[in-house]
Amino acid sequence: MLSIPIGSIGTGKMNFTPDFTITDVTVLNNWANPLDIRGFHVVRLDDQPIFLQNNPGERIEEPPKYITKKVKFDALFPRVTYSSPDFSVEVFSPLIPGNLKDSSLPVIFFKIKGEGKFAISFPNIIGRRYGRANFSWKGQINGVEYKNLRSLQSDPAYGEMFLGCENCKVYAFHPYYIPGKKGMTEDISVFNKLIEGEENSGGEIFPYAREEIMGIVYTDIIKEKYFVLSWYTNGRPYNYPYGHYYENFFHSAIDVAKYALNNVKRLDVDWNVEEEGWLKEAIRNSSYILTSNTWLTKDGRLAMYETPFVAPLMNTIGSFTWDGASFALLKLFPDLVLKMDEYFANFIREGEVPHDLGEESIEDPIYGASYISPWTDLASTWILMIYRDYLFTGDTNFLMRLFDKVKEAIDWLISLDRDGDGVPDSKGGFDNSYDGTHMYGTSSYVASMFLCSMNAFFSMANILGKEIDKKYREVYEKASYSMNSLWNGKYFINSRRGNEEENSSCINSQIAGQIWCQLLSLPPIVEEEKIDKALRSIYELNYRSSNFCLTNSTLPDGKIDLSTGQMRSCWPRVSFAVSALMILRGMDSEGMEIAKREWDTIRSLNPWNQSSRIDAIDGKYVGLMSYIGSMNVWLIHIAREIREKRKDGGL
Repeated sequence: MLSIPIGSIGTGKMNFTPDFTITDVTVLNNWANPLDIRGFHVVRLDDQPIFLQNNPGERIEEPPKYITKKVKFDALFPRVTYSSPDFSVEVFSPLIPGNLKDSSLPVIFFKIKGEGKFAISFPNIIGRRYGRANFSWKGQINGVEYKNLRSLQSDPAYGEMFLGCENCKVYAFHPYYIPGKKGMTEDISVFNKLIEGEENSGGEIFPYAREEIMGIVYTDIIKEKYFVLSWYTNGRPYNYPYGHYYENFFHSAIDVAKYALNNVKRLDVDWNVEEEGWLKEAIRNSSYILTSNTWLTKDGRLAMYETPFVAPLMNTIGSFTWDGASFALLKLFPDLVLKMDEYFANFIREGEVPHDLGEESIEDPIYGASYISPWTDLASTWILMIYRDYLFTGDTNFLMRLFDKVKEAIDWLISLDRDGDGVPDSKGGFDNSYDGTHMYGTSSYVASMFLCSMNAFFSMANILGKEIDKKYREVYEKASYSMNSLWNGKYFINSRRGNEEENSSCINSQIAGQIWCQLLSLPPIVEEEKIDKALRSIYELNYRSSNFCLTNSTLPDGKIDLSTGQMRSCWPRVSFAVSALMILRGMDSEGMEIAKREWDTIRSLNPWNQSSRIDAIDGKYVGLMSYIGSMNVWLIHIAREIREKRKDGGL
């Protein structure tokens, strides 16, 4: 179902549909098990209740008769607007670059513009059903306090919520989900009582398995009014024992709501991205993973699911996953990136860099997502992340603290070269980020990443005044020779193992290392002419082979490589990275053409729940959903910025 997630960084989110219903709620520390809800309504209280939703009874077996007002849906993350000619409701959570406190508030605003009496209802979802209790709260703000009298801190749904506004009336307790003649239905008669101004002070649920309760707030509006829905889930459940960043500033959901309303004019600012048209839309809507996929712990550690489903691994690196998303995060919250990239160093074992920080954990990393071969691209990726973080922030102390670990990772990569060609050996499958694809011997993707990481290592040593052994230069020369041996006159072939086996396909990540080197102003990994010819081949073969996206791999004749599911598909995160390289090298038209088509395909499928893969033949999502690589379209924006700075003599 198409829906946009609204929430803040690390707080969980609620997805809002075009019908103005809510689905996939994850504010209860339940990122991997989202909750669908009933009982959320926005109602205008005229002579009779008018529901400002297209389908308010969507999740009711036998919906009662509703009078509805058709609404128009307009969404651009982190905001969605529902409107008709005589009213509008804007739904948003704050996202303010550089202000982590306000960007991690567990709150959703509802800004209603119009005239009349309006009501918002929301169910109690705290803990299990038995024990749920609603209370009326009146003071600086009025509203419904949602609690659970039986829930324990080990329950992921432990905590509280609050719905309210300034001076609103409160109908705190309404059991709304009841047995009907034709199944379970919803009692909406309560909204007729509100027309007469009725209130109540609350109540608790009886121990019946199907009972559900909601609370309602309502008020007269002349021009506009802000309502807030806040939450405070401060348990320490087994799946998330880390606490939330917002616990440093607030003690309850009411505290959050008061702060939000007191500062609403500052918090209600549209997120400005300095691009226009499709690229602005792509950047903003692809940033949905900032709320759908993130943890932000009480001690300020940011973690991002590779995907909350199937592979709930945190801060996965390799082929522009966390390493791609963190390019954007460096522009938004750079301190978080440096903290987490340095945190990786705690888990480097004898030079081997982990694939992630753990499965729904940030303390139990996995070393490659497949047993038993070590992954040959992860250490190169992490080294480049560290150099990038230094380059973007100028933090020399950061670089100094990590240089020994970088050298250790370089030595480990060199140890993987068993055939003496200078490049970490590929053993045929499941030993790099293309974990469903077979690469043997010398891989252009692996070699390109290794060469660029060596360039970064040399640059770090120079910056810090460190002397390095000449053996590293010798290894680099061998690796460079091996990389060039894969050149066929048009592109660097996928891989070759001596004289035994050759894969002559054109893989779009054949010069992935050059993407990093170009972004980071490092020396090129191969001759400039070969880089440009390889990009031209990727455009002519990989781009033209599909009507939807940049195919991962094509055969020399331009047909799609059907050898594996990964090769016949497109990875949008890599497509945008390749486009960024083209832009930086003067192929603006081709780079933007690739990027726009990729986005058009994503937009037609679902921009707020993107997949790791798109099938190049039928243009459908076929991979892991809500994927960590969704933000990689930011690389287009970053490449355009870097290009302009370099024109002016900058980065």
